[in-house]
Amino acid sequence: MSAAMAQTSSPQTPPQQAAPPQGSAQPVNGLLMLLELQRQAWRQAAAPELRYHIVNQTRRLIAYRQAAFLAVGERGRATLEAVSNIAVLEPNAPFAQWLEEAVRSVATGDDANSVHVVDPATLPAAVRSAWGEWGPAQVLWCPLRKPQSPQEAPREAPEGAAPGAAAESRAKAAPPLAGLWLGRDEPWTDGEILLLSHLAEGYGHAWWALSGKRAKRHGLRRALLPLLVLLAVAGALAIPVPMSTLAPAEIQTSNPVIVAAPLDGVIERFHVQPNQPVAAGQPLFSFESTVLRSRFEVARKGLTQAEAELLTASQAAFADPQTKARVAQLRAQVELRRAEMALARDLLERVTVKAERAGIAVFTDVNDWLGKPVSVGERVLTLADPQAPEIDIMVPVGDALVLEPGSPVELFLNVDPLHPLQARLTHASYEAGLSAAGVLSYRVKAALDAGEAPPRIGLRGTAKILGDRVPLALYLFRRPLALLRQSLGI
Repeated sequence: MSAAMAQTSSPQTPPQQAAPPQGSAQPVNGLLMLLELQRQAWRQAAAPELRYHIVNQTRRLIAYRQAAFLAVGERGRATLEAVSNIAVLEPNAPFAQWLEEAVRSVATGDDANSVHVVDPATLPAAVRSAWGEWGPAQVLWCPLRKPQSPQEAPREAPEGAAPGAAAESRAKAAPPLAGLWLGRDEPWTDGEILLLSHLAEGYGHAWWALSGKRAKRHGLRRALLPLLVLLAVAGALAIPVPMSTLAPAEIQTSNPVIVAAPLDGVIERFHVQPNQPVAAGQPLFSFESTVLRSRFEVARKGLTQAEAELLTASQAAFADPQTKARVAQLRAQVELRRAEMALARDLLERVTVKAERAGIAVFTDVNDWLGKPVSVGERVLTLADPQAPEIDIMVPVGDALVLEPGSPVELFLNVDPLHPLQARLTHASYEAGLSAAGVLSYRVKAALDAGEAPPRIGLRGTAKILGDRVPLALYLFRRPLALLRQSLGI
């Protein structure tokens, strides 16, 4: 918006309104027009309609070239909301910004609550320098104030005071809610200022009825909003939620068969592959048997020799008493050789390890064991039952909660995290140990609920263990509280 636009938008001033009313009939007409404008203002049902009425219909009482309506907020901050003969405002236009800055200076001045002619010399330098471009020669400031109760009403002005002094005295009781900026080229008369003072009071009452009460309610809402938010947060923190903890988990079999090395030796051959189903009695792997076969042959021949010596001594014992005394010794030697051969035969039979029951052979890779020397009891593979899976969970000590059998467990597998498996806790160790990741943890076992499809052995994921219901505040801040207790010893 520019000064030229402002001048073009204003209608021509009727000649009969350029000067104060003359004669006996004209003051009566002015008073009737004042009452009519106030009555029409009080009948407006919406704030935009009232603003339009103020900036355009006031010309019926007082002649002016331009009128602007500005709302006044905290610290005198002004916002341009209506201009005479302008339907759509541009809030970022240079004229709007200049006018808001000028009204802000006037609304925070000593005469902010009284109708008075604005003196450009009292305005800031930036506003005063652009006065000739945006502002008319004569500007009248008409504040719209909140109506006062009898207790708030100020004392009447003394007799002989200038016209409008009583209204100005009453104006000092409350800050303005808004203001009317009137501009023209002719000077303002005392009679016009008096009429506009009374009219501004009526406009102020109407504006307060439409916006002031609403602003008061909004202020009350703003005052209550922090309290309501605090109460809502406190209520939310008191909501009972199940205590839970997350821990890494793995699918294992519930009753695995550990296949260990039955003797010291070197594994020569594997008869099965990893994850291969096997039947009971099926060969799993074999040891290198050359040494064991040689030992068996040596033991067998030694037994044969001992039996031959025993037979010879038994036959000679009938004629030689000394030979008869050696029979018992040779018989013991035969029993020793027979035991050595039985041991060699037993070890030779253990060369090939067979499955005790049906299941799946669980181990890493065949090449990890071929040619590798193993000791008696060393674990080689596991026979797992795929129809009896179990969840093995390692709960870190810092995240542990009260682990009771029967507590609900949800397993989120890494391969399918969107469909958790439901389970129930069956066992929790009393003593913590190091997990594969080197974290001190409790070992927890859980069984899948009936109806859950058994997942593949070896799958990993994250288990969520649910405990007793506690307030949400304890659920969220239990770790900081535990750290605070450990730090302060309380």
